[in-house]
Amino acid sequence: MFQSVLRRLRDAQNAELEGGGTAEAGFTLIELMVVLLIIAILLAIAIPTFLGVTGSANDRAAQSNLTNALTEAAAVYQGNAQSFASIQASLVSSAPEFSWVNPGVAPTAGSNQISVETVDVNTATPTSDSQGVILAALSKNNNTCWWAVQLDATPAVINPDGTGTAFESAASGSTGGQTGATTAGTYYAKSTTSGVCKATYPQTKVGGFTWGASYSHPGAD
Repeated sequence: MFQSVLRRLRDAQNAELEGGGTAEAGFTLIELMVVLLIIAILLAIAIPTFLGVTGSANDRAAQSNLTNALTEAAAVYQGNAQSFASIQASLVSSAPEFSWVNPGVAPTAGSNQISVETVDVNTATPTSDSQGVILAALSKNNNTCWWAVQLDATPAVINPDGTGTAFESAASGSTGGQTGATTAGTYYAKSTTSGVCKATYPQTKVGGFTWGASYSHPGAD
């Protein structure tokens, strides 16, 4: 009987030792490699998605700035005898939440800077019509420029006079020459070309410039 008790004690001790050894056992190399592979797969899926969401959010911010800037420009237009003439100076005082830069100056990426230019839309020699305004904003990702143009008169087919102030609805083969903006209204465009994010660019783009009806379906340079 005593031997039976000793045997049971010895068996219990061995079980405890075996259990302790199991508890202290680590992962095998294959198990670690599987875990790392799973992490790598998750990162490969998550990183592009994150970057895509970030880029989209940056574009939405630039578009929101343009939309608000158009609202401000429309208010100035109505208060200025229905004219966009000298609009930049007026916007500086009436809409200080934005930094209004010269039409030939590119806005800083991701900032509240808006490049603005007054354009003539329906005169044979564009000098004093001032019925259009072009705005440009640069997305924070620094490679997407967004434009918005407000035309308060139907654009005519005109030839450029070299001053960069004529909005041309269709002037094939000439410097400038917009397509898609054939009636009064608001139109949009975007470009991923570096260094072109200025309000003057649509007016000087060799070979023409295309405008679209919305941010979802914008024109392109």
